Amino acid sequence: MTEQKNTLLTRPSWIEIDLGAIQENAQSTMAHAGAKRLIAVVKADGYGHGATPVANALYEIGVRDFAVATIAEGIKLRQELAYQDYRIVLLGVQDIAHADVMVKYRLSPAIESIDWLSVALQAIPEGATLDVELAVDTGMGRMGAHSKEAVDSVYCYIKNNDKLELGGVFTHFATADDSNIGYYKQQAQRFNDWITAAGIPRQYWHLANSGSALWHTQEIDTRTIRVGSVLYGYNPGAPLLTLPIPLKHVFALKSRIGAVHQLITGESVSYGATYTAQKPQWVATLPIGYADGYLRRMAGMRVLINGKVTYVIGRITMDQIVIALDQAYPIGTEVTLIGRDGDNEITVEEFADYAKTIPHEILTSFGPRLPRIYKK
Repeated sequence: MTEQKNTLLTRPSWIEIDLGAIQENAQSTMAHAGAKRLIAVVKADGYGHGATPVANALYEIGVRDFAVATIAEGIKLRQELAYQDYRIVLLGVQDIAHADVMVKYRLSPAIESIDWLSVALQAIPEGATLDVELAVDTGMGRMGAHSKEAVDSVYCYIKNNDKLELGGVFTHFATADDSNIGYYKQQAQRFNDWITAAGIPRQYWHLANSGSALWHTQEIDTRTIRVGSVLYGYNPGAPLLTLPIPLKHVFALKSRIGAVHQLITGESVSYGATYTAQKPQWVATLPIGYADGYLRRMAGMRVLINGKVTYVIGRITMDQIVIALDQAYPIGTEVTLIGRDGDNEITVEEFADYAKTIPHEILTSFGPRLPRIYKK
């Protein structure tokens, strides 16, 4: 606790992460989907929550598979986790020039072609193997084997080479968390047809992302799920779809009042003088701004102080924002920007909706100037 307080001394704005809630979300999602295995997506530093603390918490409840986006993310996770009995999957396209690094750190790249594999083989030492994930493009259009024949040929190439080992085969759904059911079913049918024709056993399949694990459990194989957003406690289908199970909120963003003063009628606030007091009013300055990830377009957003709702006024600046007050509050009073305070709550979904974006972008936008404080 002393260490956390010392961290906050540098600048009293911070993020609180509930690791126990992440564990509960993982368990309830697995139960809902009927899953026996979970691949936890911890790319982008665990969606801004901290990949290593999140992975450690999930390891405690039996998760042994983690997915990241880049080689650097994979190396960091491999070096920071104390355990050895877990896999790290690299999602997305990887540079063939670093195949030797993937072998060294036991990273499992997503691959789509024999051409990539044939070059990678030259970097694999004798006696070593490269664990690979066969990506199948059924409609996302980003990467993956793109036909029944391509899937079959790549799978056969892997099977017939002792330096390669198949860790899994997957696709990624473009519309799992929205109302385009027809496109979803088309992708699911392609995957089933192509993978079945190639004879790839179901033990290798993982095609259920968060949207599938929530809303499509009867349409696809969900014994293994590969999820991110549900772990972090928000609805990936908001506002169109309602969650079929309750998720625990994981993320809170807080600050403390740094200065308080009273505006007189006619005085304005911040750049551009976009807000002008219509009567005498108290305002407070908080040490957080768009350089921290509190987006410039959040002017007018709700915040909570002592359980009551107030609002950001004037333009968001790089390092500070100003909020309206109903009275003078002491310096150091806590303000909730995302999270619960008393009977009121500002959710990540609400924050993202106000910003006209999705929760994924919001959570990955908060920068390193905001210390993460973990609890269970």
